[in-house]
Amino acid sequence: MQTRSVRRWIRVLHYWLGVIVSLQLLIWLITGVYFNLTPHDELKGMVYNHSHHIAPTALKITPERLLSAEEVLSLFPNNTVEQLKLQMLAEQPVYLLDEQVQRYQHECQQQSLRHAYTGKPFVIDKQIAMQLAIESYMGPGEVASINKLTLSPDWPKQCNPMWQVNMADDLSTRIYINAVNGQLVGHKNQQTELADLMFKLHFMDYLNQGSFNNPFSWLLAVLMVLLSLSGLYWVIESLLLRRYWPRFLVNINEKRVRKSC
Repeated sequence: MQTRSVRRWIRVLHYWLGVIVSLQLLIWLITGVYFNLTPHDELKGMVYNHSHHIAPTALKITPERLLSAEEVLSLFPNNTVEQLKLQMLAEQPVYLLDEQVQRYQHECQQQSLRHAYTGKPFVIDKQIAMQLAIESYMGPGEVASINKLTLSPDWPKQCNPMWQVNMADDLSTRIYINAVNGQLVGHKNQQTELADLMFKLHFMDYLNQGSFNNPFSWLLAVLMVLLSLSGLYWVIESLLLRRYWPRFLVNINEKRVRKSC
């Protein structure tokens, strides 16, 4: 009686595990089809992204006014700078100094900016952020508002403060500028809202961590293992009970049993 109860419990578990796993498989199928049918520019918010469509411009500097790398590094007597790079920001030459180089741009950057002519700190303020946002924009709208954010649901993995520049256009474009180094984080709009939802469902990122490595993925992996084990148990049980035996083997075995009796 106890064995039957265990078998029944395993069967019920197998059925419900199959339902849960099948739902997620269906979600993967639907979202996968959506990703394949939707243009890449719409998925990534690049419809009005000017920086995506043109090549980077050359540095426009006056060499005789430019501070040397040694002069800039002398401003950091503790020798904490690992990397130095000359670049243009808002049509101004600046040195980007990394005190600790990070692998990914969304990680907390330990960086500072210095004007390449004066050596003074170059701060990404509201006006600079607005100019950088406009440089990256190729749409028909104008700046509607600008806000400084420490966190944003649009970029859940972004650790650095950002400037959010809202454009008044048909897609309600939102442009994000890294407030530490002035780099373009990306564009978001009405099209990316649906795309982000699809990415959330596809990667089971229901905690908005911006990563596939999350508790729901671990849970689904465990459920799939249990589904496989319960199914294997059911197959072995059926084989032992001769449910899958060909009919002629069953007849032969029955004849042997009768003869032995």
